[in-house]
Amino acid sequence: MMKKNSVLIVLAMVAVIALVATCATAGKNEISVGKPNALLGTWELKLSKYGSSSSAFTPVSTVTGRFKMITDTHFMWVSYDKTSKIVLSSAGGTYTLEGDKYTESIDFGLGMNSYLGTKPTYTIKTEGDKLFLTGNLTEGYQIEEVWERVK
Repeated sequence: MMKKNSVLIVLAMVAVIALVATCATAGKNEISVGKPNALLGTWELKLSKYGSSSSAFTPVSTVTGRFKMITDTHFMWVSYDKTSKIVLSSAGGTYTLEGDKYTESIDFGLGMNSYLGTKPTYTIKTEGDKLFLTGNLTEGYQIEEVWERVK
């Protein structure tokens, strides 16, 4: 009887540990099961295509720069003048990632008043040190961006 109770206690403890481990990882943003989130880090915008009339990617201007930082729970991007070092625009907030669907919640920004509170969804993928983001802003404005990981 004592042996049976010990086995039941051990099995119950294993079940509790498994449940705690599952709950601890639930809601974590992952690009694929079992792999770390490949989006995490600092990215620099290299190429972009905005709007439906644009057919070719445009390199980022030599006058301005744009960085995007992604953590486990938040994102933020900033566009700045490389000469004066003044921030031109910025936005950030939380995000969710489900497969290749990346949804940003624009919770704060500079020069982004019309986008505050919106939640645009993009298709996102990484290939090595490149990040590809495509989709539409909430009013249907098309975005295609190519970012490179900052090392």
